[in-house]
Amino acid sequence: MLENLQVITIFIEGIISFFSPCIIPLIPLYMSYLAGSAKTKNKDGTITYKRTTTLIHTLFFVLGISASFFILGISFTALGQFFNESRDILLLVCGAIIITMGLFQTGLIKIPFLQKERKIEAKINLKKINPFMAFVLGFLFSFAWTPCVGPALSSVLMLASSKESMLIGNLYVLVYAMGFIIPFLILGLFTTEALNLLKKHQNFLTKLVKLGGILLIGIGCVLIYNGIEALPEQEANSCTDSGCGTDSNMTLTTPVDFTLPNLNNTPIKLSDYQDKTVFLNFWSMTCNICKDELESIEKLYQEYQNKDVIILTIINLNHDHTSLETVENFIKEKGYTFPVLIDESGEVFNHYYVTSYPNSFIIKDNEIKIKVPGALSYEDLKNTIEKHK
Repeated sequence: MLENLQVITIFIEGIISFFSPCIIPLIPLYMSYLAGSAKTKNKDGTITYKRTTTLIHTLFFVLGISASFFILGISFTALGQFFNESRDILLLVCGAIIITMGLFQTGLIKIPFLQKERKIEAKINLKKINPFMAFVLGFLFSFAWTPCVGPALSSVLMLASSKESMLIGNLYVLVYAMGFIIPFLILGLFTTEALNLLKKHQNFLTKLVKLGGILLIGIGCVLIYNGIEALPEQEANSCTDSGCGTDSNMTLTTPVDFTLPNLNNTPIKLSDYQDKTVFLNFWSMTCNICKDELESIEKLYQEYQNKDVIILTIINLNHDHTSLETVENFIKEKGYTFPVLIDESGEVFNHYYVTSYPNSFIIKDNEIKIKVPGALSYEDLKNTIEKHK
């Protein structure tokens, strides 16, 4: 629900960005570039534009704008991936910056460097405008709109960088770009009518820009709330040399059966291995000790792959605030082949009273033989399995 609200807000921000005070006054200039020879003057002195020509040029113009937005978006989402392990801090920082941008857009504070206009001079023959030139114009002009588009676009880029999935981050940039370029496309279809309408409602446009600032402040507050909510979990899972978190005093003697999907979305049921010894490992993407131990677990998997020992690992996406894509990329990058089961709700973690990471269980004959809190070396893990299998 919250994700959907953010998407809608970002789309509205894109539309509002179009009505910024440093863009609207220049719309006639942009349209004169894009219309080229399609611009005609009637007998009564009024100016009209050929819709087909103007629309084609406008389409390539907005593609140029979108290209520049996506270059920035890819850079920021890559930055968010780099700081993935400090996601709570990133949320707080991005939230504070977005609120600042919102305050700037509402006029409550002044930020001098955002009020400086960047101008790009280009000699263009309006009669020779073509789709390629329109694309280049869109790409170049998009970098000249920092005085007004800057706060809204920066907030979207910050929001994108706070997402663990690069796909979602780029989706946010796409939604913003769509909101921003749709008014341009409308101008391409109804150039004459739209320009006359904009001239009559200058005061309304100013209020619309301030409304966009209020929306930015709201987005910033949501990010800060999410960052604060994530902090206690990071603190609770404090790490030592052997593991992360505080081991639960609850004990379990009989394994709780479960069915979970692996990374290939194939369901794995624990009770299917009742005649075998099962090494069950619970780990977390936020725990570096867990990820180090996975190297030993991979060796175990290769060692016991054709024997009566089953190696299973489980990760809780909900607890880690991570995505399936992030886990898949990590496993693929490391070249691990052992089964990784996805516990999206954390229900299996709760059934086994897992509050520390890593945490492992050796199960045989429908009985938990031993619980192994913390990380062990490959030799220690193998010796423990051999002792209880």
